[in-house]
Amino acid sequence: MERMLKLFAVRTIDHKEAVGLFWVPNLDTLSRMIDEVTDPGACEYRLIDAPAAVTWEGQAPAIGVERGEEDEVSDREALACGASFEFAFADILYGDTKSWTKMPY
Repeated sequence: MERMLKLFAVRTIDHKEAVGLFWVPNLDTLSRMIDEVTDPGACEYRLIDAPAAVTWEGQAPAIGVERGEEDEVSDREALACGASFEFAFADILYGDTKSWTKMPY
């Protein structure tokens, strides 16, 4: 049986700071994955059910490529540099702020 994954945006309730984007089959799995990063009870989520993309302006960072010691930028930092959210991501993350749901806890 094929499990259908859904894409969720997750942020903190108090400061509206991004926690992450999660592809999961259900809210139980989402809660467990958030728990690896932060307290799920302090988060809210929103289903992204439209086309969405994360893009980078200019040269894209190499992910998973071993870098020399002189390169002090981590993959995570490189991904954050120049990243922009397009289509549904932009609408959800920067637009409507009332459609977020508190994580069940």
